[in-house]
Amino acid sequence: MKLYGQNVKKNEILKRVGDISQLGGSKVYELTDGTGRGMRAVDIKTPSGIDMSILIDRAMDISNLFYKNTSLAWKSAVKDISATYYESKGIDWLRIFFGGLLTTCGLSNVGAPCTDSGEEFGLHGRITTFPAELISIENRWEDDDFIIEVCGKIRQSRVFGEKLEITRKISCSFTKPEFLIEDSIENLGFEKTPLMLLYHINIGYPLLDKDSELIEPQSEVLPKDEEAKKGLKEFNKFNTPVHGFSEQVFIHDIKADSNGKSNIALINESFNNGTGLGISLSFNKDNLSHLMQWKQMGEGEYVCGIEPTNCSIFGRAESRKAGSLQFIEPGEVKKYKLEFKILESNKEIAQLKKDFKK
Repeated sequence: MKLYGQNVKKNEILKRVGDISQLGGSKVYELTDGTGRGMRAVDIKTPSGIDMSILIDRAMDISNLFYKNTSLAWKSAVKDISATYYESKGIDWLRIFFGGLLTTCGLSNVGAPCTDSGEEFGLHGRITTFPAELISIENRWEDDDFIIEVCGKIRQSRVFGEKLEITRKISCSFTKPEFLIEDSIENLGFEKTPLMLLYHINIGYPLLDKDSELIEPQSEVLPKDEEAKKGLKEFNKFNTPVHGFSEQVFIHDIKADSNGKSNIALINESFNNGTGLGISLSFNKDNLSHLMQWKQMGEGEYVCGIEPTNCSIFGRAESRKAGSLQFIEPGEVKKYKLEFKILESNKEIAQLKKDFKK
């Protein structure tokens, strides 16, 4: 294991600590104040610089993400809020949208509120409102590396409706500033069921600032609407907060690499007097075919959303009409994987740029 710039073995580490938690690990707790009261959470900290908070009672979505005490995620004004306050109509989902590194959207609807086959759906669905169960947290040695895994199951079901379950695993190690989110979605019912899924990843200040840039390999980028058309030429550039800014959404079709993965990164080469900082994301092109970019440069709402998805964001009714609505068969299991890596310096950013040009 390479730790603090030195190559050390498990036995050498254990001789120097009373318990491995001296260097990092996981901590389970419950929020006791405000609108988050009663929610269970898990904090993960590693010597490689990762510090994240997983909200067990919000579908194991990720709230805070810090790298070496620098915040990478945007947090909304509603803060870490319990799903008790969920309102399903129209756009009222925004009243429980804490932002964070990840808010999961779906599973029956993504995007615009709509009515499909006589059923009313609110913005971005309700999966983030369900608590995880059968939680397991494992801290273990693998040879000379130390691994942290948080696993759980999130079920979205209804009598005479969908019966879907996500098995989610979030994992990282002591040695690298990287982490994985792995989801398996199973149809526990006996009917073919629509499946809409979007990973709402939200990057904020100070990584996001006027000198930041969104980079990706060859891709086609389309504007969602007339407002986005105005900013299409600078979809990947950012500016200081603008009063009254109207959100712009862009649809990215990113060419897959030789491993079938789409890759994207948000970088800031000016960060910390030119040291540089960034975060990259890889996901499978075959089942997350597109990525939505939410560019919101407003005051307080200053965020870049990077959102891999298996569907459009115009709502279930429009997807069905367009013939693009995805389904999951009875007993079928669909697997999704998101790979995150912190880019610690401009040297790493430069290498990623070279890789993207291959």
